[in-house]
Amino acid sequence: MKNHCEKCGNPIINKTGKIQVNEPTVIYCTNYGEKMDPLADFCIKCGVSKNKSHKHCINCGSNLTEEQDFCIKCGTKISSGFRIGNMKISDGTQEQVDKLTKTTMGRAYLNYWLNWSNYKEKATRPDFWYAILSCVIVYLVLAIMTVILSVIPLIGTIVSIAFVLFIMLNIPPVIALYIRRSNDVGLNWKWFILSTVLSAKLFLAILPSKEG
Repeated sequence: MKNHCEKCGNPIINKTGKIQVNEPTVIYCTNYGEKMDPLADFCIKCGVSKNKSHKHCINCGSNLTEEQDFCIKCGTKISSGFRIGNMKISDGTQEQVDKLTKTTMGRAYLNYWLNWSNYKEKATRPDFWYAILSCVIVYLVLAIMTVILSVIPLIGTIVSIAFVLFIMLNIPPVIALYIRRSNDVGLNWKWFILSTVLSAKLFLAILPSKEG
C-alpha cells in the first residue's frame, strides 16, 4: 500500500485522514535492505556505503524503483532522485545539488531550469524574484568573463558565442516562469503576451498570489 507519493513525498490522504508515520530509531542499508546502526557509514552485510545504492529506502527499508523520487511507504527523499530528463547524476554532484536546493535562491534557480516547459503550475513572487535575481547574477558573471577574455582573439570569439547561446537558452524557461507567475495571480497566460507588448511585465511580476 502506498502511504506517500513517489514523486513529491507527501502523505496520500484516505478516508481516515493523513497517514502518520513514526520515525524509526534505525536506518536501513539502501542496497541490502537490512537494519544498520544509525551511526554506521557502511553496511556490515554488503559493505556498501549508505546512500551509494538505492534499491531500498534508508528510512524504512522498503523496496525502491528507479522511477521513485520518494519512498511510497514513509515519504523519505531518495538522494539520487534528482534527474535531468532520464539522466541521473553522480552521488558527489547530488550532494552539491542538495546543498544548493537548501537555499531559497538555489532552489528557485534550479526550478527555473527544470520547469522550462512547465506552463500549468504556479510561481509565487519569491519563486519568481529569486529566479530572476539568480539569472541576473549569472549574466553579470558571464558578461564580465566575456569582456575579460575578449582580448584573446580565438577564445574571446568562442566565449562571446557561448554567452549569446546561453542567453538564447534562457528564453524558454523565462517565458515559462512568467506564465506560471500569471497562473499564480489568477490571470490567463495571454496576459503575459499583453504585458510584453505593453512593456508592463514588471506589473505582472509584482501582483500578489491569488488565494486558492
